[in-house]
Amino acid sequence: MNTVSFTDYIVIASATAKPGMQGELEQALLEVAAPTRAQPGCRAFHLLRQPDSPATIVGFERWASRTDHENHMKGAHFQGLVQRMGGLLSAPPTVTAYREIG
Repeated sequence: MNTVSFTDYIVIASATAKPGMQGELEQALLEVAAPTRAQPGCRAFHLLRQPDSPATIVGFERWASRTDHENHMKGAHFQGLVQRMGGLLSAPPTVTAYREIG
């Protein structure tokens, strides 16, 4: 019988800016990129945008564990981002977590 081995914890988050707030959202996310990448357990943190949807930014995060990601969300730079994004977003962000298998 094959056994599944769980490895990295993947988070994909999507945020859409209010009209005219795209630049502010991008700046807020770029400011947390370096501190996030420096955190224990962060294996990757990428910000992505579809060419035909400039108001939406997608974050791709790869963490060594769920606990590492949870610690990231408790950090000062993440909490500051949450407060800042409240006035920038047209709707609440969508966040989906995945477990990489095999």
